[in-house]
Amino acid sequence: MTFSVFEAAAEHPHAEALVLGEQRFTFEALAERVAARVIEFQALGIDANDAAPVALVCDLSLSCFEWLYALLALGVPILPLHPRLTAPERQRLIEQARVRVVLDPTPQRAAAHKSARRFPVVADDALLACVPSSGTSGSPKLVRLTRGAFLASARADAKNIGQLSSDRALLCLPLSHVGGLSIVTRALRARRPIVVFAPAAGGLLASLSALAECVTRERISLLSLVPTVLERLLQREPAWQPPTSLRAVLLGGAACSLELHDLAQARRVPVLPSYGLTESASQVVTHRYPPRARGRVRNGVVSSGFPQQGVELRIRGDQIELRGPMLCSGYVGETSPFDAHGWFKTRDRGEFDPEQGLYVLGRSSELIISGGENVDPVEVEHALVAFPGVEAACVFGVDDATFGQVVAVVLESDDPTSLGSSSLASFLEERLASFKLPRLWTAVAHLPRLSSGKLDRAGARKLAEPSLRPISRGV
Repeated sequence: MTFSVFEAAAEHPHAEALVLGEQRFTFEALAERVAARVIEFQALGIDANDAAPVALVCDLSLSCFEWLYALLALGVPILPLHPRLTAPERQRLIEQARVRVVLDPTPQRAAAHKSARRFPVVADDALLACVPSSGTSGSPKLVRLTRGAFLASARADAKNIGQLSSDRALLCLPLSHVGGLSIVTRALRARRPIVVFAPAAGGLLASLSALAECVTRERISLLSLVPTVLERLLQREPAWQPPTSLRAVLLGGAACSLELHDLAQARRVPVLPSYGLTESASQVVTHRYPPRARGRVRNGVVSSGFPQQGVELRIRGDQIELRGPMLCSGYVGETSPFDAHGWFKTRDRGEFDPEQGLYVLGRSSELIISGGENVDPVEVEHALVAFPGVEAACVFGVDDATFGQVVAVVLESDDPTSLGSSSLASFLEERLASFKLPRLWTAVAHLPRLSSGKLDRAGARKLAEPSLRPISRGV
């Protein structure tokens, strides 16, 4: 099976393919609309052999999906653009990728005809997309991902969780990120429908009630979230119970805490913690299906699971390295990130236990070295969120003449003034070694987050630095 809506329509014409608000389309109906977009694209006169991508603003409109399926069928590589990018941000990516044309997701379509169904056979090593990396700690790179990488990822996912005729996948992650794009490619390959959930202006965290209602109403079986969104959903919607249709919730983008895993189990939410990155076309490590007990915990987080089919994993020093068919082919405009034997260094730190799986310790660039001691920001953050009134935390290092770096934290709280630094210090002293203790702090009502719900670490640090103050101790 390939990523072609036309092949899907030939095989399952009356099966549901796309749910977008009140609009519902079978594969046959969707293919008719996509055929019109194919004609529009062919009228542009672009050389089909040109490997440069076409930019698509991924605003989750119907026309956006029509264009997306058309480009997938034609074998035209895509640069997915987040709709909230500023004009300079968008232009930088367009220039970096050497984009041929920017497609405007407008509702106008040409009349379809049979010639729109003639498509080239696209090789697996052909570029499918140039996807911006998440950009949590700096400017994003453009990751080159082939059709074969997405196909290998879809096969590995299907091998683990299986494919049921009743499956319905929810797309609530940004389509401009690899997590959202892979939901589309996996569903298309499996010939299953996707239900699109467009969050409110404040993102998923501002749309939790609507998200819970959508999962129940649409009988969602497969759901992908970041841990923060699931945690807030369970906390703020205490009456919500997952529908019996829900069989797997893939958690990625950050480690899953012990508290969240236990809360999910208590609410009968079938969580599968996982690990992946843009460069691997989504997750490459996950727990085996069906979900089981969490097992051991390290540094306050549960294991992310085991390598998927075809994935090789090793730890060099404390660095996670990967090899496998779903890995990217490199970055636009940069030298190969692979060593002579095909290993990719992820820049993430981790530990691997053959019985318990992979424990992700955070980004190498985020490691704090204070007085010669290594401090893991994730471990400190998990200790902080256990303090009453702390909703979330972001820990980072600040340069210091004596220690090299000291640990700083910005806390999210509904009532920041209620967090007394002396009581916070006493609380942490019982849980963390002295060299791990924050020395500087501030609090805000809301930490900045990316559209997926992941913490925007660079934004949080920029927000916090002007107001950092010493933590009082012994009071």
